[in-house]
Amino acid sequence: MRTADPPVPGPSEREQRGVLAAAGEWVREVLAQTCGLVAPRDCPCGTEGAWLCAACRALLSAPPVRVDATCDALQQLHAARVRDEGPEAPAGVDHVPLLPVWALGEYGGDLQRIVLAWKNGGRLHLGPDLAQGLAPAVTAITGAAGLPDDGQGPDLVPVPSRLAARLRRGEDHTAELVRGLAARGLGRPLLLRASPTNTQEGLGSRGRRRRGMLLDERAARHAARRGAPVVIVDDVVTTGSTLRALHGALTAAGLEVLGAAVVASARIPAPVGLPGGRNPASRDR
Repeated sequence: MRTADPPVPGPSEREQRGVLAAAGEWVREVLAQTCGLVAPRDCPCGTEGAWLCAACRALLSAPPVRVDATCDALQQLHAARVRDEGPEAPAGVDHVPLLPVWALGEYGGDLQRIVLAWKNGGRLHLGPDLAQGLAPAVTAITGAAGLPDDGQGPDLVPVPSRLAARLRRGEDHTAELVRGLAARGLGRPLLLRASPTNTQEGLGSRGRRRRGMLLDERAARHAARRGAPVVIVDDVVTTGSTLRALHGALTAAGLEVLGAAVVASARIPAPVGLPGGRNPASRDR
């Protein structure tokens, strides 16, 4: 009688896991390549193969810097003084900022490319990375204000975008930035309808200081009754005129503004020992 052939041993459990892992890696690569047809799989700095390269991730992970001293429209007269050199020496004035402003860095180099790609280039997937990078700036503002760490946090108010800009970009990018910060437990979104009372085009520094903001006062006063302080959130600050206008509208409605967190600033204070106001962490390729 012919004996039966011995059974052929099947793949071991370890081999099966290896096959499944290889198949999963292949599926992820196919999905990444497919998604790359919609959102190009290259970093705004030009590095290919990643939506945000390691160097740009490090740029967004840099400690925030306080930049309100470089925002001309935020400066308020604090005191006048006469120098001790003599009566013919010019008098001087001291200024203090209207509110503290923290930024990730200077609006230039790769940080500028990231902001523009997210804001105007259709790279909406960069929003969570920007929110993660901006989180320490919000924490610095609330910490300096002595806000208790009770899990509530401040109300986060985005600087409003014009309707035409929202339609062109496909989203309200500052509102999405606020939602990203709120998702990380840094506060509650307070999305107020607001619009500037004039435009900055053709205005000098004095005109920009007079810029106002029309606010949904009913919603703002309702928020003020809750008693939560406010942190303003924006993408880029230049002179600070928009922050000043929104600060004025919020305080007029009875809200306490702790400060502003922005992704980038047109200028930053010079680091100790370095001339100028450039951020040594920014790269310009």
